[in-house]
Amino acid sequence: MIIAIETSTSDLSLTLLNKNSILSHISIPIKNELSEIIVPTIKMFLKDNLISFDDISFLAVGCGPGSFTGIRAIISTALGITVSKSHIKSIGINSLAGLAMSAIQEAKIMKLKYIISSIDSKKDDLFLQLFKINYTKNKLSPIVAISNIDTIKIEKLNNYFAIHNLILTEVLFVGHKSNMAKNIIENLNVSNNSTQHPDSLGVGKLASCIISNKISINKTNYAFEKFKPIYARAAQINLK
Repeated sequence: MIIAIETSTSDLSLTLLNKNSILSHISIPIKNELSEIIVPTIKMFLKDNLISFDDISFLAVGCGPGSFTGIRAIISTALGITVSKSHIKSIGINSLAGLAMSAIQEAKIMKLKYIISSIDSKKDDLFLQLFKINYTKNKLSPIVAISNIDTIKIEKLNNYFAIHNLILTEVLFVGHKSNMAKNIIENLNVSNNSTQHPDSLGVGKLASCIISNKISINKTNYAFEKFKPIYARAAQINLK
């Protein structure tokens, strides 16, 4: 079984999966006591599902970008778990990729080519990353990151489309400030997901896909065999 954890934004989210089936999911608001509640919450989550760490084979963690405190706390906790439970293998997931994964079925139904994932940086701008959807039925990754993590102000979204040569009708926007993005770019496809922030569901689904399809983590550009914090901050593109 896989347990997926995401804390890069305002919630502590946990998902339990068996292969590609979602067994359980919870999401609770994060307050200042995150480092104190992570382990007890995980243990209670497992207990409520009548299992223990001995039943877990993989621990998948959303590694950011996002809240510095949340990312640091969960990675420290995850490292402690994998050290004390050596049979548990670790998979770190770029939280923007997990967010894209949460919207992939919606994008496929609309027959779109790309997903832009957005996470609030808490600095009056957004972390954005562009993913291409893989429609082939072989064992390739369901998404491929085709840009770095960029930091932009939402008002510059038109520039982002121009720089990446994107066609409006081929893109789905998911994540923070989706409604504002739609106001800035008329007819922009915006995800209807009720959760417009990173969640362990997306992290877990992406990790499960990697495991079940035996995808080499080293051949993805969004997953890591070790927990690697993503503290993206400086803008990487010129959007003047």
